[in-house]
Amino acid sequence: MQVKIDNSSDWPVYQQIIDHVKRDIALGRLKSGEKLPTVRELAAQLAINPNTIAKAYRFLERDGIISTRPGAGAYVADLSSNLSMAVRKKFINAEIERVMVEAVHMGIDKKVLAQWFNTSLDKFKFGSEKG
Repeated sequence: MQVKIDNSSDWPVYQQIIDHVKRDIALGRLKSGEKLPTVRELAAQLAINPNTIAKAYRFLERDGIISTRPGAGAYVADLSSNLSMAVRKKFINAEIERVMVEAVHMGIDKKVLAQWFNTSLDKFKFGSEKG
C-alpha cells in the first residue's frame, strides 16, 4: 500500500490516510482479509507520527472498514456484512448531496455532473463485479 500525503492540503493527515485506504478498497487494490502495514511501518514510510496512523486506523475500525487483531495487526474487513443497506443508503445519499451542493455553487451543469459521475463509476468495482 502506497499512501501519498499532501502536506499543503487543508485536509488532516489522518483523514488523508482514511480516504486512501477506503479508495484502495473501492478500487480493488486492497481486498477483504488483506493485512495493512503496521502503525510503525506506515509511520516510517510516511515520516509522520505513529499516533496519526493509529488515529486513522481507529476511525477505520470504528467504521467497520478494517479490523484489528491484537498482536497480529490490522486487516481489511469483510465489508459485505458490516453495514445494513439502510445505513449504507443514508451515508451514500449524504455524500452525494454534499457533492451536488458543491456543484450547484460552482455552477456545474447537471448534464456535465452526470457525465463526470458516470466516468467515475466506471473506475470502481461494484457488487458482483468485485473479484
